Amino acid sequence: MTEPTPRFHVLIVCINPVIRLEFQTYLHSILGKYISFDTINLYQVHDSSQITGYQCILFSNTHVQSAFPLTIPDDVTQLICTRTFNHVFLDQIIRIPPNETVYLVNDVYDSIPVIIEQFRAAGITQYKFVPYYPECGEPDESIQYAITIGEPQLVPGHVKNVINIGNRILDISTINELCSCFHLPPSLSNQITQGYINRILQITKLTGTYYSNYVHSQQLFQTVIQNLPAGICLTTAQGEIMMMNRNFSTDLDMPVENACGKQLSEFLPLEQISENFFHNADYKWETEEGDLLELSILEISFPNNPFTYLLTSNKNPISKSVHGANSAKGNQRQQNTLMDTGFSNIITASSHVKSMLEYARRLALYDFPVLIQGETGTQKKMVASAIHKASKRRQQPLSILHPSFEDMAYNGSLAHHLADFLQAAGHGTLLIEHMEHLSLQVQDLLIEALQNGGGLRSGQPDTSDLRIIATADHDLYTDVVNGTFRKELFFMLSSSPIDTIPLRERKEDIPLLMEYFFQNLFHGTQLSVKELLSPSLMEFLLNYNYPGNVQELLNLTRYFFINYAAHPLILSQLPSYITTRLRKAPDSQSAVKLSILSVIASAPRAGRSIIQKLLSEQDINLSEGKLRGLLKELSEEGMLQINRTKGGCEITELGMTLL
Repeated sequence: MTEPTPRFHVLIVCINPVIRLEFQTYLHSILGKYISFDTINLYQVHDSSQITGYQCILFSNTHVQSAFPLTIPDDVTQLICTRTFNHVFLDQIIRIPPNETVYLVNDVYDSIPVIIEQFRAAGITQYKFVPYYPECGEPDESIQYAITIGEPQLVPGHVKNVINIGNRILDISTINELCSCFHLPPSLSNQITQGYINRILQITKLTGTYYSNYVHSQQLFQTVIQNLPAGICLTTAQGEIMMMNRNFSTDLDMPVENACGKQLSEFLPLEQISENFFHNADYKWETEEGDLLELSILEISFPNNPFTYLLTSNKNPISKSVHGANSAKGNQRQQNTLMDTGFSNIITASSHVKSMLEYARRLALYDFPVLIQGETGTQKKMVASAIHKASKRRQQPLSILHPSFEDMAYNGSLAHHLADFLQAAGHGTLLIEHMEHLSLQVQDLLIEALQNGGGLRSGQPDTSDLRIIATADHDLYTDVVNGTFRKELFFMLSSSPIDTIPLRERKEDIPLLMEYFFQNLFHGTQLSVKELLSPSLMEFLLNYNYPGNVQELLNLTRYFFINYAAHPLILSQLPSYITTRLRKAPDSQSAVKLSILSVIASAPRAGRSIIQKLLSEQDINLSEGKLRGLLKELSEEGMLQINRTKGGCEITELGMTLL
């Protein structure tokens, strides 16, 4: 079976023929199913027909883009490659003794400072790098180490310790830009990112094989974590520091040397230490220097491994206006304030929900658009709010657009109102609820705003720094298929989809949620669910399907709270919308069962002969075998209880709700 022809076409423009081939081969191996990649030498470009048919032109660097001789049509996307050194060579680089002077060798000077900066960003700061390139002067024979970017023939002859890291490879950000440009499936970007992480993990594993020396292994771990721009620290479940980068040590004013293996609590102020410190949460406090320190803690779990905690830090000066306000209140410093991330308010014991929440917490670290889909009442808004509160935009507003069918049908100034919502969101998050109710007109306006990155019209608010989270009560792609939702908008918003879990698929959460809701309603009194609800009512609630999901359960607990009068509530006290459905008799057999229940309710502990006689008075004639079968069915359905010997039959609470 032949593979389908790629829908999209990209032209790679580069001078170096080796790099052109490497880029083409690498990109084809990852995205070849969707995109075809052609290459051309910059100096061979002379006719506009050479770029006809391409939706995107990928330049190897900014110099190539600026030297491109043709005018590129507006509908052709222009991207510039972001390149980085190959992390595979990290284990070789860190074998160089610390504090050595190292030549960094290339055929031109321009890329050498970029490589040096990338090394520093990756935590390779223990060496003094000296650029070396043709015509740079006589070599320094005291330098015994060299790292070259695919140009080993240019290394000075006296240098015997040479590490050739090859040409710089494409950074993962370029791959993600291509995925975003052509709206490729979100799962593909996730797979690429996961592959990138796996490669770094493989490097770490290989290093453990290559090095028996513990110090070298720790160096590699530190180098990898230094590659991240934020303050980062990893600890064990007991709070022991596994690794951290310089940003983290600077934020917490702690020494980066000799910190690994020690308890993080040793470096925290006493008022910040508690036995509950390590859990998924965000903290903030004012330091002695007057800075606001924010500390985010994320619990990470891997199969067959103990829990690990990922801590990220951010420290910023407190503005004079805020500091002055604090001083006006007696100069009392805010200490260890637990920031409400929203995730801690989502009560669950379900492994499926925990997995969904863990994914949502990871999404909070990035700025990808998020589409949350699920049935009514499955806490979509709560998840969206939690993502915003755990993101870097949490200090910015969360603006909520809640369209209704009537508003969309009769509102004559949609563009104006949408612009107001974009303006209100600022640099924060715009939450669009019930996306399925957006009219096609509003969808088109939203597409225009997101595409332009500069608002709906000239002078309208900038949306280029705005995160979008959308919710829908069902699978939105079905609306795309039916033609009621724009495909373009769907793929703009669905790069990171989340599917919420209906309550009927997480029934282990029902008693936990009820206990939580009741505690809030009774203001923390010691009343338990068992004291509030009869066993029969509790059993019914545990097996009920909850078409309204968590919202319906919350409504029920409020209803029970209002009706509670010092005695356990029973089944007959369920809301009428539930009992009415239970009382419906869809067929003649159900009608006969209701008559049997009515007879037993009027004559408790009646035996079969008495029940048969009372039914015949209602012109319902049943044989003894038929009656015995119906009584057994009613017993199995929980409607009545059949006592042994001469105890007869008794109607249950559930049976009473049907009468």
